[in-house]
Amino acid sequence: MSLSTAELRRTARGAADEFTRHDLLTYSSAIAFQVLYAVVPLALLALAGLSLTGERSVYTDHVAPTLQHHLSRDAFRIANRTATKVMASRALFWGTIGFLIALWGVGASLRAMMTPLNTTYGSRETRSWLRRLLVSLAGGFAVVVCVFAAAAAVLGGRLLHVHGVAAVGVFLGRWLAALTFLLAAIAVILRAVPAKKRPFRWITVGSLLSAACWIAATVGFGAYISAVSYSSFYGGLGSVILLLVYLHVAAIAFLLGVTVDAVLQKEETRKHRRGRGRTRAGR
Repeated sequence: MSLSTAELRRTARGAADEFTRHDLLTYSSAIAFQVLYAVVPLALLALAGLSLTGERSVYTDHVAPTLQHHLSRDAFRIANRTATKVMASRALFWGTIGFLIALWGVGASLRAMMTPLNTTYGSRETRSWLRRLLVSLAGGFAVVVCVFAAAAAVLGGRLLHVHGVAAVGVFLGRWLAALTFLLAAIAVILRAVPAKKRPFRWITVGSLLSAACWIAATVGFGAYISAVSYSSFYGGLGSVILLLVYLHVAAIAFLLGVTVDAVLQKEETRKHRRGRGRTRAGR
């Protein structure tokens, strides 16, 4: 799909208008809060999985040092104590009941996306409450699998002790695999969440656009927080506030990608109809 400068300008203006008209900034806040509620049980579920499979060293050798580098001292102490307790004595609970809690949280996040995605894509919600619940849980399960697969690709690559050209290949390979799994998670959301099933082609375009917006937002947010000390404003709550702000930014980026996708689809449909009209007129 190639767009001229004028078409790009028109698409950007249309996306901005649609984003404002559908009040997607408000919906992004709701999505961010639901995702925040799902993050903690997902993290504890992952820790339980490491404990039950005998891979606690993945946390102690790789995850914990990263958390210590990015979190405040108090926040890391709480997080590390919780992680150690889960892996030592609560692994079975979080590996069973905790999975259901995490799945419910992710499903709630998908249900929070239904109204904004239906509005953006012009879909009328006709599904019953029970069907929406089942769709959100099934989609949530697929998203959890994709997210854990992406995390396994990133962390698994660190366990391979290679050097030179092989190290570069492993680095690129693990991040490419992680990006592929994340794109699959977005594709699941765009397929399952809207009331009207979308063509696979537009699911692919929407996934790429949403991922591109999310990556750009992540890079920009990372540059921003490197210059701002949240702990000086919020003290021990700085890490929690930072996570919530990031989730809000990520939700905005996701909905922005979806909006651009919808505008592009409408523009292509308009061109197609215009072309058919000219063809009929020329007969």
